[in-house]
Amino acid sequence: MSSKDVPPKRKFDITPFDFDPKPVKSFVAKFINERVASTRLTESQIVFLAMLDEEKGMSLREMTDTVGVHKSLTTRAVKHLVENGFVINTSESGKEYSIVLTPKGAEAKEVALAAFNELFRLLMQEVTEEEFVVFEAVMSKVKRRMIELSVKE
Repeated sequence: MSSKDVPPKRKFDITPFDFDPKPVKSFVAKFINERVASTRLTESQIVFLAMLDEEKGMSLREMTDTVGVHKSLTTRAVKHLVENGFVINTSESGKEYSIVLTPKGAEAKEVALAAFNELFRLLMQEVTEEEFVVFEAVMSKVKRRMIELSVKE
């Protein structure tokens, strides 16, 4: 096989996607915030509720690490969630946190989940079943690769 017969390596570049994260984040935040307005929460606070349903009794550090934000954002979000009855701190120590959802928090999380599902359905409305299968496979590979790369660091 000559070098002419070997297909060229694919060049992967984000340029064809014309990807600017600011309008994406702005659109998602506006969409979700409109639909969760009845809860008096923002999409950034909702993220913590969803996570707490998965992991009960999380500390502020665990929450910060899981969401990947600055600890000051976690502190402000949790303070708001506690003050408004969405979560409680079950730690017996005043300096530590073991945050769990209240029934009010669980209801707000369900409102948010419905909003995120609505957004996903709207975004995927014109995607065929076959395209969705390919999309799932590609996203699975991308996720696996991100995990591999994060372990190497």
